[in-house]
Amino acid sequence: MAAKPRQKQEEMAAATIDMIGEDLLHNILSKLPAVECAAAACVSRSWNLIITRLLSLPNLSSSLSRNPNLQCAVNEVVEKVLARTIRPQFVIASIGPSFDLQEAHRLITCRFGSRIPVITSISQGIFGKDAYTNEFEEVQWDTFEDDEAHEDLGNENRGVLLTVGFLPGLTVDLIPLSKTQGNQVLMIDDLVLSIREHSSSHSGSAPPMGILLFSDEDTDIKPVLEKLDYAFSTETVIVGDGGSQFLYRGDTAINRSNNKASSSAAVALLFSTDRGKPPGVGETQFHVMLSTGISPIGPAYKAVSVRERPKDYSTWLTAKREAVRESLDGQTILDQIYDER
Repeated sequence: MAAKPRQKQEEMAAATIDMIGEDLLHNILSKLPAVECAAAACVSRSWNLIITRLLSLPNLSSSLSRNPNLQCAVNEVVEKVLARTIRPQFVIASIGPSFDLQEAHRLITCRFGSRIPVITSISQGIFGKDAYTNEFEEVQWDTFEDDEAHEDLGNENRGVLLTVGFLPGLTVDLIPLSKTQGNQVLMIDDLVLSIREHSSSHSGSAPPMGILLFSDEDTDIKPVLEKLDYAFSTETVIVGDGGSQFLYRGDTAINRSNNKASSSAAVALLFSTDRGKPPGVGETQFHVMLSTGISPIGPAYKAVSVRERPKDYSTWLTAKREAVRESLDGQTILDQIYDER
């Protein structure tokens, strides 16, 4: 008998929050993290409709952690990217060379569904928004020639950049580039054929929208790019990250690029148009932008005078900082540059 009044109270509470209006409810639910958002979709039909619309929006969530502990770094970036309302469709992780690739890949894949494509690679550097400070950081890993230098730079070469994306109206597949048994010849034609078949099964006659390539250190990716460029129209954007170790997980397998058993020289993350996309979903376009290098950060200097001292083989530099009339000596300039780092 006591259950009926309690049930009425719950129904009244649900009815009350729905009375605030769909627009306001939409704004409230859009602030929920990914996991809580999925749970809220089970509350009522109206909530389910709103959350379905939220999860159908294009989304790209990225986070960076410089934590020297791999487990903590993975936890930080995963919690940050999933703090947004997002339906993970693919995952790309870049890690520092001092982290164990196999362990990093295992920790990351455990946090996402088994059908979500995941690529983990050792990168030459990372650029992203820090998980705690929300400030953008750009880090290029130090190189080392021997084990002692590796140990000295260990903490400096640790970090994780995680990107999770959802692109409505597109399907995402992972397709490996295999080698022959002797690992001498790349099976590029098989890769092109597989890409055509996967794209055709989802898009019909439409070409792939984008191909993102990852290759290992021993693979010359240039002939692969040339063949792909020839095989597909200019509508297909093709970019890649060559010369690194990587791991990937598709629907059915986890392979390592330098594992003799898998002999995968590269892997392609394929984006194809989904001809079965629901009505109302717009078209997604890919664009490529090239950078000439790192943009300068900090004050700009204009040289006033430069003098060479033959006695001690030194150079005297005097400069003015932009918008500041005072003259600065070389040591002061260097000190200020180091303070900016």
